[in-house]
Amino acid sequence: MSHLRRPSLFVVCLLVLGAAPVLEAGPPALRIEVSPDGQQVVVLEPSPTDSLVTTRGGAPFGTTPDWQNNLRRQVSSLEIGDLNNDGWNDLAVGCYSSQSFPPYTDWENLIYYNTGSGTLPADPSWVSTDEVSTSDIKLGRLNADAYLDIFAGNGAGLAKNVIYFGGPAGPSPTPGWISNEPINCWTNAVTLFDIDHDGDLDVFTGNQGVSPTPFRRIYGFRNDGGVVNPTPYWQSDDESITGGVDFADYDGDGWEDLAVSKWTNGHQSGVYKSAGGTLQTLPVWTTGQSSTERGARWSDLDGNGWPDLVIGHGPPQAYYNTNGILTLTWTAQTNSSAPQDMRLADVDRDGDDDFVEIQFSTGMVRLHMNNGGALETVPSWTYDSPGAGSALAVGDLNGDNFPDLAVGNSGQPCIFIFFGQGPALCPGDMHCDGVVDFDDIDLFVEALGYSGPANWPHNCAWLNADCDASGAVTFDDIDPFVARIGLSCP
Repeated sequence: MSHLRRPSLFVVCLLVLGAAPVLEAGPPALRIEVSPDGQQVVVLEPSPTDSLVTTRGGAPFGTTPDWQNNLRRQVSSLEIGDLNNDGWNDLAVGCYSSQSFPPYTDWENLIYYNTGSGTLPADPSWVSTDEVSTSDIKLGRLNADAYLDIFAGNGAGLAKNVIYFGGPAGPSPTPGWISNEPINCWTNAVTLFDIDHDGDLDVFTGNQGVSPTPFRRIYGFRNDGGVVNPTPYWQSDDESITGGVDFADYDGDGWEDLAVSKWTNGHQSGVYKSAGGTLQTLPVWTTGQSSTERGARWSDLDGNGWPDLVIGHGPPQAYYNTNGILTLTWTAQTNSSAPQDMRLADVDRDGDDDFVEIQFSTGMVRLHMNNGGALETVPSWTYDSPGAGSALAVGDLNGDNFPDLAVGNSGQPCIFIFFGQGPALCPGDMHCDGVVDFDDIDLFVEALGYSGPANWPHNCAWLNADCDASGAVTFDDIDPFVARIGLSCP
């Protein structure tokens, strides 16, 4: 059963304005939060379910955060990657500004560099020198060197998008690139993808405007040999309030197509086809419904070789793909508005992507496990974060090769991390079914060919093959493994 923190005032959807409203200051206890795209306003008050985790079994995250900061910020976006090339993943944070109350005084972008022991410091390690409202960040090698760069899609105030270029010690805190759209826009979402297959990452942004012209085109920026042109080379013919953007080859022609989510006003989420690397300017497929949708993600959920499409509907929906035909197949059984952020990631390392979403108005994080190609409709794990829910990221921060979950809020604290929990070790039990038997032999032999768990493709722990407790899987483990056949795990 999910436990929802109820806002004292129901969500206000700003379907046309595309900008945060002017808010009157209330009494000191009043707390008003505005979403990163300005489309939702909610009045929050404490609830008994704040910070409560509910589990139904099978989820690899615990009941309390393993790390949290103490900053009061409005987090719009989180990304995990090794930003200083030290072998440990770091946490990049995009922050936004709005007319929330009480006001937020800082909204620079941040990086928490991993300490090298699998933990993050209490305070940010890196703070951007610019302070504009950022809606989305993405990490990628944009200028053809060995270091990750940060592309920041900026929002409120119609600020230009920027790139913080990476270096040996991490990205520069000062932007080294500024976009030049034909008309100022509020960027909601960013994807980095090599659409023309020339070996470098191009950039596509989903956008909106502000009243009285709340709609904008989708833009594409071409990367030529590590130089991103600040002027878009591609734009959609249609204008809308656009949220998520993501690429995959949904029709099997060898060229990846752009999925886009759109926010009501008669606009429909859909797919723009790439014809030989040239992206068409109108969608070739739409969902057939106009709704408040924030997010579009591709993944082959059912393992049939065709990417399926998850749309951030309220509640979320998945269109399964068979031979290039998308069919609405799954709808989450949650009473919720469109998620503020969502991710598809294999959190339990069983070979298929699971689905996690966060809702702005309640702060609720929901994890829907993928069981044999079918997303569960009722989430296995939920977290009622105490602030307004705004961002998610999945990646290995503590170096144990199991994905961790980072949760961003508008509030204080504004970031929470749950470390992924692998199955308990039981020497010889290669299927993690509680017993060592002849069915484990093949996986044990396979484990002898791996030097460590980093690339181990199975859900069960690679170290279960370390039957002599030496810390490595070698031929010396064969005899102890054979001796354990027929034994049960503690």
